[in-house]
Amino acid sequence: MKKYLLILILTLIPTFGIMLRYGIYTMHDFHVFRQFEFDKCIQNLTFPCRWAPDAGLGYGEPVFNYYAQFPYWVGQVFRFLSFSVIDSTKISFGLTIVLSAVTMYFLARKFWGNAGAVISSVLYAYAPYRAVDVWVRGALPEAMAFVFFPLILLSLKEFIENQKQKYLFLLILSFAGLVITHNLSVVMFLPFVSAWFIYFFIKSDNKSIHTIYDVISAGLVTLLLSSFYILPLIFEGNLVTVGETTTGYYDFHLHYTTLKQLFLSFLWGFGGSVWGPNDTMSFAVGHIHWIIAVVIIIAVFVKYLTPNPSPKLGEGNQRGEVLLSIALGLFAAFLTHGKAEFIWETIKPMAFIQFPWRFLTMSTLFLSLAAGAISHFVPKIVLAILVTTSILFYAGNFKPDIWRSISDKEQFTGKLWDEQRSSALLDFWPKSAKVPNTFAPLIPEVMLDTRFPIVYFPGWTAKIKNQKVPVFASGPMSQVTVHVPEGEKVELSFEDTPVRRLGNIVSALSLLGLLLWKWKKS
Repeated sequence: MKKYLLILILTLIPTFGIMLRYGIYTMHDFHVFRQFEFDKCIQNLTFPCRWAPDAGLGYGEPVFNYYAQFPYWVGQVFRFLSFSVIDSTKISFGLTIVLSAVTMYFLARKFWGNAGAVISSVLYAYAPYRAVDVWVRGALPEAMAFVFFPLILLSLKEFIENQKQKYLFLLILSFAGLVITHNLSVVMFLPFVSAWFIYFFIKSDNKSIHTIYDVISAGLVTLLLSSFYILPLIFEGNLVTVGETTTGYYDFHLHYTTLKQLFLSFLWGFGGSVWGPNDTMSFAVGHIHWIIAVVIIIAVFVKYLTPNPSPKLGEGNQRGEVLLSIALGLFAAFLTHGKAEFIWETIKPMAFIQFPWRFLTMSTLFLSLAAGAISHFVPKIVLAILVTTSILFYAGNFKPDIWRSISDKEQFTGKLWDEQRSSALLDFWPKSAKVPNTFAPLIPEVMLDTRFPIVYFPGWTAKIKNQKVPVFASGPMSQVTVHVPEGEKVELSFEDTPVRRLGNIVSALSLLGLLLWKWKKS
């Protein structure tokens, strides 16, 4: 197994090798900026982080009160090791590819063996949408979600079949990791993992009600572990504009794919998703991915109709699993297409996914997993050729549009700094305040009261001579305002509300309880 893992990791170098250069590449999202803001939280000894002080045109926004934090936890590890913000972010992006390939290897190995697992892992890492996420969109949380999908599928399958508590423990941790990494991925993944559970539960020799009870309990523990994030999201979500990100450009009706884009197009671009078929970024499932799926379907049914089929895929066991994976992968591709609009219209919360093509995450997951089954039909030399062909065919996508040879200093000053402070303004802007069109002033306004260049949001507190004093909002921007007697100094801090504090406590106690349970079961 170690030999195969080493080979796998070496094959992944083309997906992230360019990142080893000095500087950073251009991308759609602003996760370098958010890592910088998260780092400020940690420097101020604030954890979990809630506030991004430079967002919202410099007025600040409660970004991390609503945006999953785990990707920045990972980046912060490398900040502690004295890497720059830029390098820490690039390392995080590289890890999303390497670790996801490793987790896919362990999942696929359960079905197809070592050689098939390498095929699945290579295709999982090299899928066109993976390159889109990392090199075009720069969607760090979604890219990191790919690490958790195989872990969840693996732990769920193994727990159903073996009833070992270690797999239930892994299921809880990996699902909690997904929740605090990318909530939209959780929404997209749930129907697919449910189908996965139903299949393996029906197939299992142990159809005990206790299995269902344990899996539901694992789900509840997952929610408890994530309470520090989920409770503010639910109970304070109405305070910001996050609920308004389903209209205009973000209306899902504008972002369906076409069959040509999914299965035939060779387009590769660094633009965006637009209305109609004239998008300037790729929405490809992956030519090798779907061609292998078709070949496997044909091979499975040919063997099924053969009087003495191969024991590998000819006897019900593996055949059902590969067909399930292909079916789920193709269904995910269908959800990206306009013909699936009736589903989008029926299930209203799907509007928050915004872009139907995001279901390429699920298509990539399941078609890559299924692809490993090809190892049961062809000799190893053909598998080696297939791996090489896949790398050569897809590697060209893993490159930047524009490379900026800059350091943290240039990234967080001047025009680039203003661009980042202006990003995603309407995602988490407090509803109580007017949306700004200019940057916040550098110093407070002193009138009868002192108005600070910070937008007000529940949690802001002030102290004068170590005594709390009232904080209120004033002006069209609803800025933090404090009555400060002449000659006195005020200390501002952003603290947790009761909901946030409750979430922190529940998460901490749940983690402690889970570790004690694991220790007792060991």
